[in-house]
Amino acid sequence: MLSDLKFAFRSLAKTPGFTLIAVLTIAVGIGATTTVFSWIERILLHPLPGVREESRIVALETVTPSGEHIDTSYPDYLDYRDRSHLLSDLVVDKARPLNFGNRDRPERVWSEMVSGNFFSALGVHPLLGRFFAPEDRADEPAAKPVAVIGENFWRQHLDADPKILGQTIYLNQHAFIVVGVASAGFRGSLNGLVFDVWIPLQLQQLVVGEGNWLASRSSRPLHILGRLAPDVTLEAARAELTGIAAQLAAAHPDSNRGLGVALLPLMKSKDGAQHELALPLLFLLGVCALVYLIVCANLSNLLFVRASARQREICIRQALGAGRFRLVRQLLVEGLVLSAGGLAVGAIMTLWTADLLRALLPSTDLPVVLSGQLDLRVLAGAALLSVGTTLVSGLAPASWGARTDPLGVLRSGRSGMVSPGAEKVRGLLVAAEVAIAVVTLTCAGLAAKSFVAAGRADPGFRASGVLLATLKPGASGYDRDRGLALLDRVQTELAKLPGVESVALSDKVPLGLDAGSWEDVSVPGYVPAVNENMKIYRNPVSPGYFQLMRIPVQSGREFRTSDDAGARTPPVAIVNETFARRFFGTTNAVDRAFSMWGGTRTLRVVGVVPDIKYHRINENAQPYFYLPLAQSYNAGTGIALHVRVRQGDPLALLPAVRRELHLLAPDVPVFEAFTLEDYISSARFAQKLAAEFLGLLSVIAVALAALGLYGVLAFVVAQRTAEIGVRMALGARPADIFRLVLRRGFRLVAVGLGAGLLIALGVARFLSHLLYGVHGAEPALQAAVALLIAVAAFFACWLPARRATKVDPMVALRAE
Repeated sequence: MLSDLKFAFRSLAKTPGFTLIAVLTIAVGIGATTTVFSWIERILLHPLPGVREESRIVALETVTPSGEHIDTSYPDYLDYRDRSHLLSDLVVDKARPLNFGNRDRPERVWSEMVSGNFFSALGVHPLLGRFFAPEDRADEPAAKPVAVIGENFWRQHLDADPKILGQTIYLNQHAFIVVGVASAGFRGSLNGLVFDVWIPLQLQQLVVGEGNWLASRSSRPLHILGRLAPDVTLEAARAELTGIAAQLAAAHPDSNRGLGVALLPLMKSKDGAQHELALPLLFLLGVCALVYLIVCANLSNLLFVRASARQREICIRQALGAGRFRLVRQLLVEGLVLSAGGLAVGAIMTLWTADLLRALLPSTDLPVVLSGQLDLRVLAGAALLSVGTTLVSGLAPASWGARTDPLGVLRSGRSGMVSPGAEKVRGLLVAAEVAIAVVTLTCAGLAAKSFVAAGRADPGFRASGVLLATLKPGASGYDRDRGLALLDRVQTELAKLPGVESVALSDKVPLGLDAGSWEDVSVPGYVPAVNENMKIYRNPVSPGYFQLMRIPVQSGREFRTSDDAGARTPPVAIVNETFARRFFGTTNAVDRAFSMWGGTRTLRVVGVVPDIKYHRINENAQPYFYLPLAQSYNAGTGIALHVRVRQGDPLALLPAVRRELHLLAPDVPVFEAFTLEDYISSARFAQKLAAEFLGLLSVIAVALAALGLYGVLAFVVAQRTAEIGVRMALGARPADIFRLVLRRGFRLVAVGLGAGLLIALGVARFLSHLLYGVHGAEPALQAAVALLIAVAAFFACWLPARRATKVDPMVALRAE
């Protein structure tokens, strides 16, 4: 074997052009496939780095009567935790942004408020110190103000101080004692997000300043994970929890009637990056498989050419006693050397391309971190793919080369004699490459069309010209009254800045990564249908919000400054058209009423606005309502500041906005400022990922198919030089020879194009159900794909055809 390796290196070194093309061909296939697999491995297969046996971790989600998956209440969590015997642990967490440091220059950090068993259940070990002890467990009322910090936060914000344990850090102006540093690599319990700090959940009222929603079974803001007990299946645990959910629905009909439970593997959870990216990533992997097939076909053609050129050498070795197995092994070893080179180059490519996800991330205030990495699992997969490439692509050429008739070749004195069968195989490989390139181009075109359609879709509001920033007065110690007073001054003073048209505030921003909050509503005289979901999303907004967003008030009025929290001010709401039609049977719903919070708060409708897109571009119309910010604000409310400019780039106004806010409240920082247009691009993130990466893959596929066609025709021209010389000696003109070669090439292209278009037709119909704005076969796209393939094929055929016209008949015949 060692001698085979030495000979392979010497042989490949003598043909550097062939070696370079073969290695790059393999590298492209492995690099693209490995990149997507690294994303799948990180986001779908191993979503929680640093967690022990994450395959045993499951997500527990509450299911509404309509089938929607939502978060869970703390009392429900306690019941599931205490009654379940098939889950060894249940943990709960709530993500929260906090201010870290002193009042003058606080920094934004992201925390998880967690149950006391959080780290032990997930199997995370401390890098330093300890985690929560029984005396400061999150589910005990006397929980102490302690915190666990992340390893990255410890290094970046605290200079990796080895004496950090026992020291005090300030979060939202409250002192916390650091008791531990989490192990390196652990990011938290939500896939795709990285957290800095973990604090006991019981301290939420102290830190955030909200009411004690931990005591309310109707408040459902919590994300729950569980660990399957040893030897327990997911189905068995799910059946147990379904029974517990039925018991809770019977025992607490006011809050739990009709609610079920879902126990899901992390890949299928609604919380985390996998929810948005699972489908596009699997789609990309399928297209990468098509590109890999093109790579195999191309490599096989290259190896056929190489084996043909070496027929004389192979025959001499046979005549000297080399057996067929020995020759096949030598040719396969050369293929393995090429694959090893392709693996090395492909791995280097992956080191760069694995971070492409980060470049595509939309603007958001969430701590999103998405990237793949070339770890041992991915590298092992790439190595197997490399070996598979050699076996798939090299076995047929090696076997054909070893079966060459030595007597015929040595008697003729020429190499490159190919049987009609081998020539037909190579032609079919090229046709297959063209067909696969057609399918890949179609997929890329459909993804691009979906991305463009999502960008052109009317969200129901005008995002251009709006600057967006986030404020959280409560994190700087402002209570409800002081916070409202500050927000009123902010809205008034910012409106006076030159270039500002209007200013408004809201709790949530549509089409972001955060879905927002909902309330259980009831409407007098309205009887919900069986399995009807009465949990309706809402958004507290300030006066002027609808005018700024260019959402017209169709009936009634906007909120006024008089819609405050005064004792004599009635609670009011503005509803969208779907809410009005569904619950009141008319869009003229002004002065109608509905209730929330278990009927303890009745709201009078003062206006009706059109439906907009709240969570997704492709969502169906859904009921939605708005509350006056002054009537629903508390110290834990996050504020999205909207500033509409009269003209120009909204970001140009950011320095002036920051200066004014610093004058009004120097202890309230402004974080994550961007344009509203950039912010809502998160609604198109999946389409953008698919469109851009598929575009790259389709370019690769077409280039490889054209290279394969060029290789076949170049070999045919070289093999039939004598025949071409005879034709020209008998009177054939260069144009006749050009058409002859071109005709041969386009016969192969026509076969591949026809097959590819038929397959692409079925693919387009399937994808039309998955992609936004895509309808069926898309004839214009199919025509564009066919034209592009034809143009690429022409250029691939042109050079061999032109070379054929330059054949000198006297030289060709003399060589014969």
